[in-house]
Amino acid sequence: MKAIIPIFLFALSVSAAQASDISARLDSLRADTLLEEAFIGLAVRDLTLDSAIYGIDDNNLFTPASNMKLFTSAAALALLGADYRFETKFFISGKVDKKGRLRGDLVIVGGGDPLISGRFRSSVTEVLEFWADSLKARGIKEIDGRIVVDNSYFSPPELGPGWSWDDLSYWYACPISALSFNDNCVDLKFLPGEKPGEGARIEINPQTDYVTIHNNAVTMPAESSFTIDYYRIPYTNDITFFGGISISDTAGHGDYVSVHRPEIYTSRIFMDVIRMKGIEFKGETKDLSELDEKTRSEMKLSETEPLFAWKSDSLGVAIKIINTNSQNFFAEQTLKVIGAVCGKGGTFNGGIAEVMVWLNSIGISADDIVMYDGSGLSYMNMIKPAAVIRLLDVMSRKADFLVYLESLANPARDRQLRNRLKGVLGRENVWAKTGHIANTSTFSGYVRGPRNGHLYAFSIMVNNHNCPTSYVEEWEDKVVAILLEGF
Repeated sequence: MKAIIPIFLFALSVSAAQASDISARLDSLRADTLLEEAFIGLAVRDLTLDSAIYGIDDNNLFTPASNMKLFTSAAALALLGADYRFETKFFISGKVDKKGRLRGDLVIVGGGDPLISGRFRSSVTEVLEFWADSLKARGIKEIDGRIVVDNSYFSPPELGPGWSWDDLSYWYACPISALSFNDNCVDLKFLPGEKPGEGARIEINPQTDYVTIHNNAVTMPAESSFTIDYYRIPYTNDITFFGGISISDTAGHGDYVSVHRPEIYTSRIFMDVIRMKGIEFKGETKDLSELDEKTRSEMKLSETEPLFAWKSDSLGVAIKIINTNSQNFFAEQTLKVIGAVCGKGGTFNGGIAEVMVWLNSIGISADDIVMYDGSGLSYMNMIKPAAVIRLLDVMSRKADFLVYLESLANPARDRQLRNRLKGVLGRENVWAKTGHIANTSTFSGYVRGPRNGHLYAFSIMVNNHNCPTSYVEEWEDKVVAILLEGF
């Protein structure tokens, strides 16, 4: 033991010298004149030695943007578990006769599953086709009633507090629903017409009349910039497209438009699928809340014995999409599920209440984080960089840390960070979460020291910047590069 002590002390002294050098370099970087009017919080901690490396304004509150997802995903792993599976249940209100006719209604009960989509599948409707096949396997050839959606697992509002009205047409601000399909969006592809001046072509997937399209987009001369945009009138599915696409842009451009009332959208697409599968259906789709009280009560009684249930991929899969893809929809669905499962109700407030209880148990209080949604889209959210470090530290000591770590994007592996830390040696040793809303850029995560093998947590929050986001990202990359070079 006596022979080891001097070596250990030497290791500590080297670490202190490294920390001092890194602090000086970060101080110099902080003096960037283009960021002198921005609010910057920065913190770095050696998790292996449990010691602070650097901190500046890290106990001030900042708008976190998508760094909020670090907290939502961590709480989900702690409260639900990585193996948790979202569930959608199917019931019948009535009887199936010997000819395979359902004399009554088919009831679909949403469970908050965000994974009912073409993600990881051969087509956008593959899951719905599995549902239709399950009906056929149970002898159902005809439904003479309705398709009724029970969406009550979640409660309003469907949009997060502080979300901007002009974001609501886009995929990243879609409504949240207990029964959801295709990220609550219609996929878009824009293509040029036959000649300049003609209307642009708009292809949608899945094919549906659930949305009404007004196409004012045009085909532009060769070498013109792509400018097509769109606007969905709030609380409708009336969408107007405008702008232009070059005649030479034959590859086209993809995008996604959100839909109003996703639960009805899901049931309408499912209606099309069961017909395609040969199940006769001439009825209509309804939300359970639209029916009279007596009918609702009878249907709730019928939900005691499911016809079958669909279970999604695991929460671990969803967490990867939340953090690597920065998918707001997945984060908000998961937040509401936390509230529902833990007994606070499937609402934003219910989920946040449970997350805050868990955060308090690990030493992060209401003084450290102000939470209005699960994704970070709300401008009202606030977090201290020091709280991010505390969260990353706690998660690094959990049994499911690898699930959490691998949910973060890696610049050497994931396309979401392919333009970050370019040319920086050791970039494969970084796992991080980005965050962007107007005049806000954040970057937090882990670095594994290439030489000493230590695990470091870092959090960078830049608010109120008035220079290009690309410049701020390059500045953030310089911070992380200093850590990689120093350790």
